[in-house]
Amino acid sequence: MFSMQMISSASLPPLQASIHIGASSISMLILENHGDSEQEDCDFLEQSIPLARDIFRNGSVSRSTIERCVRILLGYLETLRELGATDETPIRAVTTNIIGEANNADVLSKRIQIACGLHVENLDEGEMTRLIYLKTRRRLRDTPSMMKRTTLVIHSGPGNTRALLFKNGRIADYTNYRLGVYRTIEAIDSSQYERGSETSHTKLIREHTRSQISQIQHDYESEKIEELVIIGYEVQHLAHELAKPGKSTSTSRALANISSAILNMTEEQRVKTYKLDYNTAQAIIPALEINLLISDALGVQTLRLPGSDYERGLLLDLHTSYSLTHGFQKEVLRSAESLSRKFRVHRKHSSQVARLTESLFNATLELHKLGDHDALLLQCAAILHECGNFISTRAHHKHSHYIISNSEIFGLGQRDINLIALVARYHRRSGPKPNHAGYRDLTSNDRMRVSKLAAILRIADALDRSHTSRVRDVNITIKKQKLILNLPTISDASVERIAMRTKANLFRDIYGLEVILQDGH
Repeated sequence: MFSMQMISSASLPPLQASIHIGASSISMLILENHGDSEQEDCDFLEQSIPLARDIFRNGSVSRSTIERCVRILLGYLETLRELGATDETPIRAVTTNIIGEANNADVLSKRIQIACGLHVENLDEGEMTRLIYLKTRRRLRDTPSMMKRTTLVIHSGPGNTRALLFKNGRIADYTNYRLGVYRTIEAIDSSQYERGSETSHTKLIREHTRSQISQIQHDYESEKIEELVIIGYEVQHLAHELAKPGKSTSTSRALANISSAILNMTEEQRVKTYKLDYNTAQAIIPALEINLLISDALGVQTLRLPGSDYERGLLLDLHTSYSLTHGFQKEVLRSAESLSRKFRVHRKHSSQVARLTESLFNATLELHKLGDHDALLLQCAAILHECGNFISTRAHHKHSHYIISNSEIFGLGQRDINLIALVARYHRRSGPKPNHAGYRDLTSNDRMRVSKLAAILRIADALDRSHTSRVRDVNITIKKQKLILNLPTISDASVERIAMRTKANLFRDIYGLEVILQDGH
């Protein structure tokens, strides 16, 4: 069985592979690593599957599609072996995030695991956003003018469209819309769609997408978008047709012209002319029209299309861990801070608690044995733990849980957001209980993560009980079953001690340590 793991650039294996079970194809990128830490493509394989069509048409993946996935993957693994792969060769296999809408998603993953020995992860919303972010950051570096402009990146996926707003090279906003290429196809009566004229095609698409396009227009028309970057599996197949050789710029007129030309072709003509598979040949019109409608709604005439192959880029980035993503964690925290402003969180208090949680987390690494990503979730929880006051100060911890659970934070999937919401929920009053909503649905590992992080957050919150940020320094030591917090700049820590009486119980229960405050008198 092959190894599935995230790897760093410090010790690269001779070969590594990434597999993406996408909406309309399964692709694999094999990389050969050299001693100088450089990588080069060893092989790229891609075969079509009707996964999105099955899901949006029937609500499940058909048996025939599941078996086709298995046959393709077994062939890919055989290719890997022929190239010299061993059981230790790292392979990361992911599925498109729309798999979550299939009522038999677990059947697909179990069948692949049994037949192919591959553990398949769902490419959730958070990681999909991270991958788009990586692609966009490369585009910003390659095009310095974009660093100074207000740029909206549009990714039209099979089920959703993501919008990332960049100002001066930084993420200013992120929104996810229930507007996707295959979702649009299956929402329209297929027989009507297939028999329709060019006019009826565009009319059907416009009618179906009207509310979501209007929402995008409402969200971003006041931003005065200067650059529109369009990313997507289907539209990037036509990048060489939409932009001049060696260029990445195009126009909404070019988008409209090629959409019109393709509408007048049969599927066979589209396949032959543009070298598309049949699934993509059907999906290309909605993909073009969605981007065209967004461009028209925002009044942006000049477009940018990444010239790189969409699927290869995605597969190349799959092995990059969160810690290796330049600036990504800062963007996540910036998004959490933006959400805190929306719900009028006490900024001085939340910043102080976030600072203290960072110190406590780092000082207790040997106790909790959590990683960088957990530290990021804790920071987000610290920033947002009092957002529930926006609804009511009474039971505000429960309101915080509700608000965070139903919000978006750039770069984080729903699982991470649920963990943040629960950590924030337990910053006061009782600790986690098996019958609590949300907590009872977690795995045992995630329950422990929530408890460990919430215990730290409660200590940090108690240290700023006065909401005045008066604890400037804290010296943290662990000695004789005690967590000793020395506050050298505080002459009287009575307020903090009172708060700690009710806040430190979870830390004691989880870590087995009494929390002792020492003031500077």
